Amino acid sequence: MPNFHFTISDDSGELGNKVVDLPDLSAARAQAVEEASRALALVDGSFWSEGYLQIDVTDESGLTLAALSINGYDAPASGKRFDS
Repeated sequence: MPNFHFTISDDSGELGNKVVDLPDLSAARAQAVEEASRALALVDGSFWSEGYLQIDVTDESGLTLAALSINGYDAPASGKRFDS
């Protein structure tokens, strides 16, 4: 099985990385979603002030095979209340 490398980063830099043996790119994409879920749970709300989270999936040579980007932002109308 090929090794897939997962690198998690945000605007402050690399947060972590891991190598997983998986059968194919489809399995690696599914793993990237799981890694994103774990990373979002760890940042516990601070994600909103950081702006984005990215998971890069590369092969053993460093070639990027897939990337998952998650952006968070407050909409301009957030916090405003419309009274009747």
